Amino acid sequence: MEDLKLVTSAPPHLRSPVTVPWIMQQVVFALLPAAIWGAVFFGPRLALPPLVLAVLACVGFEALDCLAFRRPLTVGDWSAVVTGMLLGLSLPPGCPFWIPIVGGGVAIFLGKQMFGGIGQNVFNPALVGRAVLLISWPKIMATWYVRPPFVLGATSYATPVDVVTSATPLGIVKAYGYPAVWETPHLLFRLFVGLVPGCIGEISALLLLLGFVYLLARGVVQWDIPLFYSMGLVAVALVARQNPLFHLLAGGAVMGACFMATDYTTSPMTPRGRIIFGFGAGALTGIIRWLGGYPEGVTFGILTMNALVPLLDRMLPRRFGVKKA
Repeated sequence: MEDLKLVTSAPPHLRSPVTVPWIMQQVVFALLPAAIWGAVFFGPRLALPPLVLAVLACVGFEALDCLAFRRPLTVGDWSAVVTGMLLGLSLPPGCPFWIPIVGGGVAIFLGKQMFGGIGQNVFNPALVGRAVLLISWPKIMATWYVRPPFVLGATSYATPVDVVTSATPLGIVKAYGYPAVWETPHLLFRLFVGLVPGCIGEISALLLLLGFVYLLARGVVQWDIPLFYSMGLVAVALVARQNPLFHLLAGGAVMGACFMATDYTTSPMTPRGRIIFGFGAGALTGIIRWLGGYPEGVTFGILTMNALVPLLDRMLPRRFGVKKA
């Protein structure tokens, strides 16, 4: 009989081949179709600089923070790349070069590293960066450049002349009220495919949903938070007597529900907590769109529910080793 040896090691004792870099890489792959379409729709000159600068800023500021505080370098886990992509895709095309740099710095320093780094942040870092930009420079964050064939509403010519500023669907609703024209199948189809002005990576609900399905197939995310986020948004739209499909397809609702609200660290651990979290974030998004001062409510809706995640986890604890009768 062979001699048996007892080997002790530090936890965790159950290991998985799934790693943080692998998960983050899958998110990057899922976001690539929306990013590519943004570059095609707005043109590389308008779409690529904000996106590239946001990614470089997040990676650079995270490396700088690690060096300054003598922490292990964590840029290899790809989390800073994901933060930069989410931030860059939620910026208006053609924004000044310093906007993604400032947003990236705020996202990394204020939204992530000050809490201890990945896995310890309370709020979604990309949304923290975007929220600061929205509050500090609302005019810049609400200036949308687009090529003339895709203009909506009143326009004013910019430099160069092949680009104009245009209103977004949510901007038109906020400025002029909800028009029945948004209930027509033609315009809803444009919202679904991505033929309207908006943020670089938020305009095509179709491509974002394809990316989300990819993450579902790879087992990276779950379906519950996006579903109940949509239900909360639909409930508010019905109360406001507006088309729920319009609110689901317009703005950053799909990106927020599928890629930001599903963040592991800033979402609840329990099934019931995730239901409350998703529904609350969607409902707050709809309320801000309907009654608030901003045309879009995704950022503040999700951040508000991020703050309630510790409370939800404490009120609805997950019990291990208990089997229902």
